[in-house]
Amino acid sequence: MLAYRQDGEKGDNDGRDWKIKMKKQMKFTFKTIKPTGRYRSFEANNHHIKLKRKQLGSIDDKFPHSIRLMVVKKDILEDGNPNCNWKWITLSKKSDSIKEAKEFLNNNIEGIMNKYTLHQHDSI
Repeated sequence: MLAYRQDGEKGDNDGRDWKIKMKKQMKFTFKTIKPTGRYRSFEANNHHIKLKRKQLGSIDDKFPHSIRLMVVKKDILEDGNPNCNWKWITLSKKSDSIKEAKEFLNNNIEGIMNKYTLHQHDSI
């Protein structure tokens, strides 16, 4: 199958050009879920990180705002839990605001996608 490369020339479609193009266009999306119920004033908002309508992580509502991602484990017994094939990791970046955390994620999406295999969880 032939495909057009980024320079306009025809070439074999081995997927590399398409992946490079998709990574440049991909961006994380975010959803803020406000608490409901009787004690909602005592609970914090939940900020979900999404990619292609699947949840990948969350941003902590407390200051300093930390970013947590769901990552596939390299070894199923890495953390002693054989029932789950993914784990939570927290990035070392601490943000002063939710907006700053969102900008950090979208500016560094390529590095995050190259370094980690993200576990995609069905959205709620």
